[in-house]
Amino acid sequence: KEPSGAHQFFFWADDEALSLDVGHIVVAFSEEAAVIGVVDEPRRFSDLGSFLDDFFDRHVERAMEPDLATRRPEILVFSVNVLATKHLRDDLDSHRPPLGGPVYFATRDAIDQALDVANFSGVKIPALMHTNGNVERTEDGSTKLNEKGDVVYQRSPIWLDSEYLLGPEAGHANWTGQSGLATKTSHALFLTSAVFQKLQAEGKSVAALMFNVKGADLLWLDKPAIPEPEMLAAYAAADIRQLGEADREVYQALGLEPKPFTSFRIFAPFKPNLAPQPEGNNSRVFLEGKHPGAALNTQRTAPSETAGVVYPILWELKPLLAMPHKVFDHNDLDDKMWGVIYEFRERGVRSLIEMERVYVDIDAYFAADPSEQVWRGHHRLTLQKVRNRLKGLPGKLGGLLTNGEVDYGHLPRADQPFADQELRVIDIASCNSNVQEVLVSSIIQQIWRLAEEERLGVDTVLIFVDELNKYAPGGGESGLRDTLVDIAARGRHLKVVLFGAQQFRSKVDDEILGNCGTSLYGRVGDEELVNAAYRSLSETAKAELLGLPKGRLLVRHAHFRAPLFGAFPLPPTIPGVAGQKVFNQTSVKTDGHPADGLYLTIKRVMGERAPSRHEVRTLCEGHDPRFLDDLCPKLSQEWEKKQGTSAETRVTIWMMAQSQLRQSNLRVIKR
Repeated sequence: KEPSGAHQFFFWADDEALSLDVGHIVVAFSEEAAVIGVVDEPRRFSDLGSFLDDFFDRHVERAMEPDLATRRPEILVFSVNVLATKHLRDDLDSHRPPLGGPVYFATRDAIDQALDVANFSGVKIPALMHTNGNVERTEDGSTKLNEKGDVVYQRSPIWLDSEYLLGPEAGHANWTGQSGLATKTSHALFLTSAVFQKLQAEGKSVAALMFNVKGADLLWLDKPAIPEPEMLAAYAAADIRQLGEADREVYQALGLEPKPFTSFRIFAPFKPNLAPQPEGNNSRVFLEGKHPGAALNTQRTAPSETAGVVYPILWELKPLLAMPHKVFDHNDLDDKMWGVIYEFRERGVRSLIEMERVYVDIDAYFAADPSEQVWRGHHRLTLQKVRNRLKGLPGKLGGLLTNGEVDYGHLPRADQPFADQELRVIDIASCNSNVQEVLVSSIIQQIWRLAEEERLGVDTVLIFVDELNKYAPGGGESGLRDTLVDIAARGRHLKVVLFGAQQFRSKVDDEILGNCGTSLYGRVGDEELVNAAYRSLSETAKAELLGLPKGRLLVRHAHFRAPLFGAFPLPPTIPGVAGQKVFNQTSVKTDGHPADGLYLTIKRVMGERAPSRHEVRTLCEGHDPRFLDDLCPKLSQEWEKKQGTSAETRVTIWMMAQSQLRQSNLRVIKR
């Protein structure tokens, strides 16, 4: 009924083509070109005029002999959205629709042609694995079977061009789908790992910044999905779904290793009412040398798992004076209040202690002349109002703000330049909404400033923001929304890439979505699919999204003329909840050794050069487990001090540990 065109064509399927289905990639031919497309909508046709005709026809069939050829003929017709057309001559393009004739499943080479891989200007980044309807063959040409005896079908990588994912040609990626069903975070981790490995192989540096907003989701990304031999029992006891043979085959086919992130840091503020305060007459809080441990507002609290990984975030008053619109009610923040805050900023007030010193002078000024109502142009009632609001900030920003100035010493900071292959997680899952908003805003804005000043420390930084609709809502107005829009517009040129995820794509700012070169869709609810944000998808694709299983996504990319379905393996790291069970000692007890925490601390720094677990355990025999737990953060902080110095090349953290253990033995002997 409808003729084939340059961008869509139709074909009927043979009755024996049982493996052909929606999402498969096929090839047809025009006069001098191959036309490659993705199967979209299937329709069955017969010569019956209505369902009533079919009803009477079936009743007639039942009355006939079963061996007569009475089955009503039907035809199955598929529509195909064209992905690419390849002319016999490389210097010519063809947009002619295919001729009537046979249609074939696409080979891997044909699929690469459809993805325009030959014209990629950057590194090939594997995003998904596409399964087609043609069978795999063994070397002798026979049909390949899996361990269950089922036919194995052809699988091909869906590649992304790094210059259109990470810039400078295009950039950014966005995931959308229902919470818990769309595997948005899982695929973001898989894709981040793929980017890290592929860029490292090309000699390019990359780092990532992520915000943990749900439980322990992103707190154990340094733990492998494939357990080490001594952890097999603990993984089994926690009932962790491990990477199966099929997952490992996918990693191998994509040229990836299922390995965790080795350069991994978590930053978290303190728990409410536990933020450290200046001691004695000192107006400063010195964080270096302290071991906050359980005082930090994060679920990763085991001493052996925090050393060298978990670091504090603590603010003084100064940064908050620069963003009063973030911490005060808009109706409360009038011009008079702005004037007082600006006065404190001009006077260089850094802390609540300094603010109180200013108010001591203000109180003395008014005490000297009780009839006076104005100090430096500010009414005394406005001054008192500001004083009350500022004194209430430690309670409002529970655990983030201290009364004094903050000295981090040599400790890493959440907004400092990055190291190659570093994954930095800001844990705000347990923080109140005020703390979440100011942390996300300030850290992203600081990283953006580093990019503008060309001080990122690496070639490319990925910023993963979950619940993007909360921080950059459509039609919203905020400093963070403006920064995210700016990153989406200019980030690909400054090598800052936004990886955003949300449940409702329709609620995200249009400028951000419009600048995303790659979009991925998991299962989406019907109330969301009716929005204009999905108008570029076919009705068949939308219907598929309603019931898309976990681990399967629809991807659109700048090089693709039509979206494609694909699957991805389990992430290379242990899930957050499972990490809590195995490594945070919340429910599953392992047969570990008191020295295992020290071993992990050393291994995190030295990697493959680290001593064996047995060697560390042997050296630690006879030592108090509490001493070994305290030694982990102490060693980590001492090692941080040596970074960038000549001592770094002469001393290893293992040598430092041996020295500490020998000194401990000497102290015991002297007693």
